[in-house]
Amino acid sequence: MNKFENLIAKSVNGDEILVSLIPSKKMQSTRQGFTWVEVGKKVLLQSGMEVDLNLDGRSFFTGLHDMFKLEQRVS
Repeated sequence: MNKFENLIAKSVNGDEILVSLIPSKKMQSTRQGFTWVEVGKKVLLQSGMEVDLNLDGRSFFTGLHDMFKLEQRVS
């Protein structure tokens, strides 16, 4: 995967997947111009697909009715 930390996410039915946390960045306007600012985290799946974390900071969906949870909340 990438140089980011690998974590194991588990679903309710017992499936486990290996994921990485990556920064979610947005463009912000400043007096000196535009700059990229980290506004949170995203989950990078082994397939290369990026998904957003839910508002609780530890769960995410990979598909319809496929929710996975990380062991700890991501800050």
